Amino acid sequence: MLCIDVDTGGTMTDTLVSGGAAPLLIKVESTPHDVTVSFMQSLEAAAAAAGFRDLTSFLDEVRLIRWTSTLTSNVLAQRKGPKLGLIVSPGYEDSLYADDPQATAAVMPSLIKREFVSSLPDSAGRAEIVATLKSLIDQGIRRVNISLKGAFPNGAREQEVIRIIGEQFPDHFLGSVPALAGSEMLMRPDDMSRTYYALINAYVHNALANSLFKAEDQVKVEHQWKGDILVGHLNGGVARIGKTKAVDTIESGPLFGTHASAHVASRAKLKKVLAMDIGGTTGKASAITNGRIEMRPEGNIFGIPVRTAMPILRSNALGGGSVAKASGGQVTLGPESMGAAPGPACYGLGGNNATLTDALVVLGVLSPTAFLNGRRVLDVDKARAAITRHVAEPLAVDVVEAARRVRATAVEMMATLARDTAAEAGWKNHKGVELFAYGGNGPLFGTAVAEALGVERVHLFALGTVFSAFGSAISDVLHVYECAISGGAANVRDAGLELLAQARRDLAGEGFDAAAARYEWTLENAARKQVSGRGTSAAALDKLAARLPDASLLKLDARFALGEVALPEYPETPAPHAAEHRASPLAAAPGLPVYQHESLAGHAVSGPCVVDGGTFTWLIEAGWTLAIDKHGDAVATRGTKA
Repeated sequence: MLCIDVDTGGTMTDTLVSGGAAPLLIKVESTPHDVTVSFMQSLEAAAAAAGFRDLTSFLDEVRLIRWTSTLTSNVLAQRKGPKLGLIVSPGYEDSLYADDPQATAAVMPSLIKREFVSSLPDSAGRAEIVATLKSLIDQGIRRVNISLKGAFPNGAREQEVIRIIGEQFPDHFLGSVPALAGSEMLMRPDDMSRTYYALINAYVHNALANSLFKAEDQVKVEHQWKGDILVGHLNGGVARIGKTKAVDTIESGPLFGTHASAHVASRAKLKKVLAMDIGGTTGKASAITNGRIEMRPEGNIFGIPVRTAMPILRSNALGGGSVAKASGGQVTLGPESMGAAPGPACYGLGGNNATLTDALVVLGVLSPTAFLNGRRVLDVDKARAAITRHVAEPLAVDVVEAARRVRATAVEMMATLARDTAAEAGWKNHKGVELFAYGGNGPLFGTAVAEALGVERVHLFALGTVFSAFGSAISDVLHVYECAISGGAANVRDAGLELLAQARRDLAGEGFDAAAARYEWTLENAARKQVSGRGTSAAALDKLAARLPDASLLKLDARFALGEVALPEYPETPAPHAAEHRASPLAAAPGLPVYQHESLAGHAVSGPCVVDGGTFTWLIEAGWTLAIDKHGDAVATRGTKA
């Protein structure tokens, strides 16, 4: 049976089909107005590539679909969510439990307006609760959160308010205005973080739910598919739609690329890795030490502070569609992006702004006729005209020099992002660091960014253009269960056995063998000290509780492994095949050698050169040597020759 992994980004939707003779890589333009359109287009393209007569017959051979996206990230970043209401404890209507006014300013008024925040005293009865909610509904709110002070570890008061609201306003009256308890969103004693988590979840929920259920209806109803869509989570696992909170999916798409990097780094026993992902809209950088993603004890979600552990993932507004401008003798890239439509000027779809992609076309890095496996022919004249008008003329330089400066700006932007990421990870220098470059544009800048950092080795991947999809393809089904506890070992045991029973029921209900799952426990106290362990017996839970007698939170991770992805294998050829020598100002005559990726297994080539993989392009700088293994993955090393 086949598995499909779809990663919907801001510009491109990447798809990986595994389980067949060889993985299939599919790329289609994203459709931000309705991400289910590009989701279905990717499935149809996969069916055609796999040789099936139609999508229905293709889906008959598909075991499951895993889907990651930047959908919730985009809603939050652009502040385009619904009108929210919030009920808090008296005295916290203005601060929302934050000590720092800047923290409050991160959510109010952009996420929720002050007039939609109400309070309820502990003594409030049914009539006051109903009146408070009615006043919010009358103002047009679409989702309401209840987040009361001290609701962790005991959220009973919030649940009482939810119950009364449900009784007074049944579903046919409330319609799409559900009431949600903050204590169900984040089980932490920090009132501010719990409230913010609840607001974020409510803010992005509708966009995610509408897309997921629409996609599920299309494959299940229109094509009679019997499988399940699993959704990628921030923690690197996947779960069914019913076990997914919208806040769990924020930045999950880019982070699955980081999880893929951690997987590869662990297998190769690499000590320090900077993972660099450049797509069509944004650049990302993350850090991995000894195969583990670097975390920070607290951070922010698009500027909103939360005191909970988060992966180090830094971003900038750099991608293939980033708009290039020049003023005051300097070139800038982004934050505006042309996206997939109208896209860069060279797409010929009406875009007139100069972009990074246009600069790469002018420099001869991207082939006008081989882009996206030849599915789109790039217009070189329009690329040159856009770079001339927006960059060359303001700088009073020729079009080639202007394109060089655009590219140099991109290199410095990513090098700065990588330096900041390494510093946040606590790395004092880049000694021993290796760079992973992936995403649609990452391999075009890998060796250049490495030179700027002083890094000696760069890793490139045959599946790098769909690396986040590869990350979800190797992920586990992961359900996370949490409960507040008190009273010592006996309560840990009882709570743990209850969570374990629920996890087994959920896995079995999804068709997975609960007995084959791996169960991992974490105990945490109010000071955020943690102890971890495994085992499913009462004795194992008692032993864990003895290690942290003052624990206040018990967490269970239930993992079910779905299996590995069989990597492609390329037969070794007698010699690398340089398909052409492309005219390019990046190399001396006779031009820039362009090698076909499938001809390089077992060989090494020297830069400057381009490697064309059909759906991807790698650029290797002068002074670097690229060695390719049988799976089509490569390591570029500085200062050596083939």
